[in-house]
Amino acid sequence: MARNPSRSAFSRRTVLKGAAATAGALALPSGAFAQAAAPLRIGISLSDVPRMWGGPEGGFEGIRFGGYMVFDALVNWDLSKADQPSGLTPGLATKWEVDPANKQRWIITLREGVTFHDGTPFNADAAIWNFDSIFKSDAPQFHQPRVGLVRSRLSSVASYEKIDARTIAIATNVVDGMLPYQLSFLWFVSPARHAELGGDWQRFTQRPAGTGPYKVVSVTPRERVELEANTAYWDKARVPKTMRTVLLPIPDGNARIAALRAGTIDIAETLPPDAIPSLKGAGFQVVQNSYPHIWAWRLNVNPGTPFGDVRVRRAANLAIDRDAMVQLLSGTALPAKGKVLPADPWFGKPSFDIRYDVAAAKKLMQEAGYGPTKRLEVVAVIASGGGGQMVPLPMNEMMQENLKEIWIDVKFEVVDFTTIINMLRGGTRSEQQRGFHALNIAIPSIDPTTGWVIYDSTLTAPRGVNWGWYNNPAVDAQIKVMREAFDPAAQNAAMGQLHTLLVDDAAALFVVHDLNPRGLSPRVRGFTQVRNWFQDYTPVTVGPAS
Repeated sequence: MARNPSRSAFSRRTVLKGAAATAGALALPSGAFAQAAAPLRIGISLSDVPRMWGGPEGGFEGIRFGGYMVFDALVNWDLSKADQPSGLTPGLATKWEVDPANKQRWIITLREGVTFHDGTPFNADAAIWNFDSIFKSDAPQFHQPRVGLVRSRLSSVASYEKIDARTIAIATNVVDGMLPYQLSFLWFVSPARHAELGGDWQRFTQRPAGTGPYKVVSVTPRERVELEANTAYWDKARVPKTMRTVLLPIPDGNARIAALRAGTIDIAETLPPDAIPSLKGAGFQVVQNSYPHIWAWRLNVNPGTPFGDVRVRRAANLAIDRDAMVQLLSGTALPAKGKVLPADPWFGKPSFDIRYDVAAAKKLMQEAGYGPTKRLEVVAVIASGGGGQMVPLPMNEMMQENLKEIWIDVKFEVVDFTTIINMLRGGTRSEQQRGFHALNIAIPSIDPTTGWVIYDSTLTAPRGVNWGWYNNPAVDAQIKVMREAFDPAAQNAAMGQLHTLLVDDAAALFVVHDLNPRGLSPRVRGFTQVRNWFQDYTPVTVGPAS
């Protein structure tokens, strides 16, 4: 199995040396935030720092660190509770409501008194400028590489307009009660800073200005991002308790653990499961929680492809020993029976029971025309690491062995995680991807849009990220029902029926739900791991070990 040679550039010695240099280079302003005398250093699992331009690459980990730390959306997430799923909360908008005379028009009331990091005001003109940067192809600020990272998550937006200095309106192309969730994926940047830098988005990534709780001090590609607390942040409860925060890309899990043990980082994202017992034994904190995540294979279901046959899709789902996978992961995951956990209000009542049943899987394969003398070859694209990917190489190798038992022979194409994100937008009918049958990437179920409309047949490339050209008229019809629901109870019921359809059709190869373990230094205080892809680091302080 091929491995990405670029990974060799990130040796443990390099990481520790770079982290130590960062720690020594940081100086806190005298008298400021005296309770936080040390910087917070976070080892992230991406191979590079996400570009800070209001549309970060690197999947949801990129958004976690390159989005919500520096920027705000109109609608943010409440990241304060560990015992319940996160809900939406006002961000740069204080209110959003559908026009009673037109369900395809929303009135958005903007927050007053907010300034960007460069001191310029956030208002309706700045909001419209940001919408133009994504949707208006002839606008000077339009930049396709950045647009591709945002627009697919705003698939319902048809038009927008300024009403007054504190109010805008957004029209949708269909009735969509889920628009507020989509608005949480458009992050607002300073038009003035963009102009100051000559309208160059690459220069903007080095000196970004948003409205978020952190300001960017410096960006060193492939090495680090240095942040400082935005003491003028509009949400005073979320002004960071630590004056300086440093993001260090350390894609190798063992190197992150080594940096945590050496004291050159304070938080390690995405722990290798086999390191957890020794970390706990050494006095480190290990935190984990369920969140809207499914580790899965997206499937190419184009006619004539192996997974175009629902019998093969179901057989593959029945071939995976998920309990053994959880053991491989040292208990840091839960077996999947679909996109969401059975206790979730969106689970519904699927008739197809996803389980480990090799005999049933072989029966389905034989019905589809396969057997010991007629095996099926598939090519799966997998990442060597990255946000939400857990430990993809050993996990995929276990799946390879499981699938071999039912006459499916898997070959791997190993790529960088960012490459997979880019592949999603290209789709399986692009010339470069015609020979790929599966794509291993964590699928979010965070809201009724993200991770669900990837099954909408109208959202294939280039309009959306329906990578495998999934097309099920019943699913399309149920997505319409879901979008037309405005009442929370009706939304839950619609989502449950949608999930039922997707599981019964084996729309993906569902494997496990990640518990997303993190390692924390004994000196870290105040971190709450919430049930969300995104996390809030503003309450965190770093002090003496207890």
